[in-house]
Amino acid sequence: MSELEHIATIVTQELAAFEQEYAEQMHSSVELANNVGKYITRHKGKLIRPLLTMLSAGASNGTVDDHIVHMAVALELLHNSSLIHDDVVDNSNLRRGMPTINSYLGNKVAVLCGDLYLAKVMSLLCAYANTAEMAVINRTAIEMSEGELLQQQTCRITNLDEANYIVTIDKKTASLMAACCEIGSISKNNTDYTKQLKEFGMHYGRAFQMHDDMLDYMPMANTGKPYGNDIQEKKITLPLLCFLRQTSESRRNAIMEILQQNTIDEIAATQIVAEVADSEALHEVQEHIDIESALALEQLSILPPSKYKNGLQAMIQLL
Repeated sequence: MSELEHIATIVTQELAAFEQEYAEQMHSSVELANNVGKYITRHKGKLIRPLLTMLSAGASNGTVDDHIVHMAVALELLHNSSLIHDDVVDNSNLRRGMPTINSYLGNKVAVLCGDLYLAKVMSLLCAYANTAEMAVINRTAIEMSEGELLQQQTCRITNLDEANYIVTIDKKTASLMAACCEIGSISKNNTDYTKQLKEFGMHYGRAFQMHDDMLDYMPMANTGKPYGNDIQEKKITLPLLCFLRQTSESRRNAIMEILQQNTIDEIAATQIVAEVADSEALHEVQEHIDIESALALEQLSILPPSKYKNGLQAMIQLL
């Protein structure tokens, strides 16, 4: 049993209820949509976001009720919708080690299924969410869309810095994890720990994305996506930013010229990745991860002791 699977045992029954409702939400009267739903369900991820939602609910309220399960499903559908759309935008061929929907069935089907899952999010909110929960999820959907647009914008500029990188990952990734934790705390109108749990989710989301970005520069990492994929997609992430600051001016200018090309071939991408991996850049990224992790753990200090709080702390320690 992995450490994450061990954490999941804290909410075993709740996750089982989540799996059942999630499968129901993926069902459609259209056979093509059903085929996509089955494919996604069969190759689902590690359920980080449902775990954050449920553990936050338990940590702030002492229990995880059926309402939280509904909200966790809505948040996961929002996540899936964004992943499908992102894969189309990035022309990605692999997700979690498997062909993406767009490479498997084409961009048209992928976009339409992403839209379908977003519509199902709205349906769940209409059926179960209170006003505060609706506001959180609507705000998050906007931030995630803006984050993707920011990432596309940075592909065309040469002066991206770490501050802009943080803004992008805050919107694109951390905002959803913060929303999961915030939703967990407000489900019973208990706002005693809302600010702390939202901040926990934001710092956790930053650390999570930095860790994920670092793995793309580690040839031994088993990420389920092609090695060096971020460079070929012109995603200027923290490892590359750290390296560009450390390397010589001539090499920095050469890399920026490569990034301005319409397409980047695999050989050039592999060379850049190897240089980053051999430098001190990844050590610097890990320092950033450690800082964000410490800030996340600090937010939990006010919460009362519980197995759910322990689970949140353990999730940070995995990074």
